[in-house]
Amino acid sequence: MGPLLDAFYILAGLALLPVWLWKLPRAPRYRAGLRQRLGFAPVLPAQTPRLWVHCASVGEASIPRRLIEKVRQRHPEYEVVFSTNTNTGAARLRELYPGCRVFYMPLDLSCCCKRALERVRPDVVLLVELEVWPNFLDRCRRQRVAVALVSGRIGEGSRRLLRVLSRLWPAIWEAVSVCCARSEEDAEGFRRAGLPPGKVHTCGSLKYDAIETEPDRQKVEHLRRLFSIAPDARVLVAGSTHEGEEAVLGAAYKALKLRHRRLRLLVAPRHLERATAAAAALEARGLPVVRKTRLESRHDTAPADAVVVLDTIGELTACYALADCAFVGRSLLRPGGGQNMMEPTGLGVPVIVGPHTRNFRPEMELLRGHGAVFVVKDVTELIETADRLLSDPELARRAGAAGRRVVNESRGATRRTLAAIEPLLTPPARRELGPEVAQTGAGA
Repeated sequence: MGPLLDAFYILAGLALLPVWLWKLPRAPRYRAGLRQRLGFAPVLPAQTPRLWVHCASVGEASIPRRLIEKVRQRHPEYEVVFSTNTNTGAARLRELYPGCRVFYMPLDLSCCCKRALERVRPDVVLLVELEVWPNFLDRCRRQRVAVALVSGRIGEGSRRLLRVLSRLWPAIWEAVSVCCARSEEDAEGFRRAGLPPGKVHTCGSLKYDAIETEPDRQKVEHLRRLFSIAPDARVLVAGSTHEGEEAVLGAAYKALKLRHRRLRLLVAPRHLERATAAAAALEARGLPVVRKTRLESRHDTAPADAVVVLDTIGELTACYALADCAFVGRSLLRPGGGQNMMEPTGLGVPVIVGPHTRNFRPEMELLRGHGAVFVVKDVTELIETADRLLSDPELARRAGAAGRRVVNESRGATRRTLAAIEPLLTPPARRELGPEVAQTGAGA
């Protein structure tokens, strides 16, 4: 099955080659880590027990943080290394896990996966959420590397695809020793996708344990001064926005300013390379816009009426702490699946989202059941809902408190997940290596 899948990937790659050639010189994320994506990961010592953690992008980077802290406390003999698919993910991983190696996940071609595994030499691989790549799993099986899915989630489309694949390729799930699903719905989805029921456990979402409920006050006050946010100002923070949402937010902000003269808007695009486009969309609405990196480079503060575009990594939590209410993107204009609405919720901030949040169904059910999130279908409802929250501090306070309570009551996934993966970590079982790498001692 591997050669057939490789052939499919190659044909698909050739079909998309013109798009890639056009994007490569324009977007840094398409150029980053090309050599490592071909499997040329760092060559690491064979004698060291090693845990390889894969987080797809910046949004997944913080999810296993508490789990990794516990693993390192209980198993200090393990070296922990991280892989990702994006340049922003790599930057965030280096920030969150200083001293740990960070590299790019290999393409899901058999040769690339084989090369990367032989160079990194992991004993255990943790895949965060749903990073199930068939050839990678097959190479883990062949090289006797244990695999665990943690905070596992699976949508209906992925479930159907994996179910078909598991019927065509029965060995696809053999490398997975344990699946720690974030909810019973996800656990059932994995079982229906072909994963043996005995391997599936409902452990909860690691996101709850990683959510900060008390921000870095020093950083928050620094941003307040940098953005020139007055003590009596009201703040709307739009986090993880995607294409088209900035224009909608600009229109909503102009309408809200007529009712809330001291209102400020902070916008954080999901992908940093979109910062220029996000600023342009806001400026097209006639709004004064300033980017955070330009404020820092000029050692200046923002004009008191400017919309701030956050074009840095790792500061969204502190921005949410400034908010009277927050909008979380990739949810309003088209079925994008949503982004993590739990981050502002944990800080006690009332949250507004669009109707497209399928990737966060369990979280949304909890938040909606406690009145902690407000779902809007268009710009009119966005304006109305934000106006209600800004005009009624008691409503905003109750919604924010309910959200923080949901987060605190939902913690505990780290403990349950650690118990499920512990047998894989004790004792470390070294697998056989390819002779061409086993004799190599130098790094890549």
